[in-house]
Amino acid sequence: MDLRQLRYFVGIVQAGSLSRAANHLHVAQSAISHHLAQLESEIKKPLVTRGSKGIALTEAGTVLYRHAEAILRHIDFAKQDAMTTLAVPSGRVAIGFPSALSSILGYELFVQMRHAYPQIVLHLTDGNSSLLRERLDNGRLDLAVLFLGKSERGLAVEPFANEELFYVSAEKKSRPISLEEAASQPVLLPGPGSGIQKTAREAFAQRGLDLTVIGEIDSMVALRRAVAAGLGNTILPWAAIGDGESVGKLHHRQFSDFRLIRPVALCSSEVSQRNPAIEAVASTLKLLARKLIEGRRWHGVTAMETAGSHLDNKPSG
Repeated sequence: MDLRQLRYFVGIVQAGSLSRAANHLHVAQSAISHHLAQLESEIKKPLVTRGSKGIALTEAGTVLYRHAEAILRHIDFAKQDAMTTLAVPSGRVAIGFPSALSSILGYELFVQMRHAYPQIVLHLTDGNSSLLRERLDNGRLDLAVLFLGKSERGLAVEPFANEELFYVSAEKKSRPISLEEAASQPVLLPGPGSGIQKTAREAFAQRGLDLTVIGEIDSMVALRRAVAAGLGNTILPWAAIGDGESVGKLHHRQFSDFRLIRPVALCSSEVSQRNPAIEAVASTLKLLARKLIEGRRWHGVTAMETAGSHLDNKPSG
């Protein structure tokens, strides 16, 4: 097994077929097929299955793809580190944001990085917490913002803020709502892999209450539209409420008897090295978050050193 074989294999998976991979990699399809056959012979298992719509990974192929992509990224990091010695940070850095925070943090970070570190190519992505964690574990992301308050096995966690969740609906009401009242109303939530659903269910369960979930929508755009149309209410941070056509159509209320607080942390894999480019993105993001909080542009959030606990059962006043 060599690096060329791994590059060709990753190229096949990402292209979806051998012919498209050959075009993208600028090699003959026969060479692609030959190296794939060598890999399968060495592993003694098929890595892909071929069909009319292209290739599909086998179980063994899925495992190899995860490792191959991580190996190739480590090699790229090694090259970048050597090239940036005694020079300005440069190279590609991939960072993931939860969908609820991507609009307020992602764009602002991109602008800051373009001004301060134009040699860094920043790749932004968003998704639910479980998806970001998976991509961080398999090396597809260098950094991810996750809702964790402490380090976990294999993961370096740097909490930098605490964020409050609110009850959100199309009704123009501002008075706080109790958990019991909220539990009796139909709600729409992001899927079970999201930090929002996890935090909300924990809070309601502590009071012996169940949420009346009538649907799960991972897309923030679709979720906001559904709530604005009156199809159900939801639980969201302030940052996820006011965006695009939903501005002015959604109204948020605090919970009167239980503050839903979750930690916000910058995370990276313990097994991967953070080169100067990754460190530059990390420091810029933490500084940006503080500026947004202190400038009152990120509402319902406090810097970690002055914020409360993960789940605060005291009324917010």
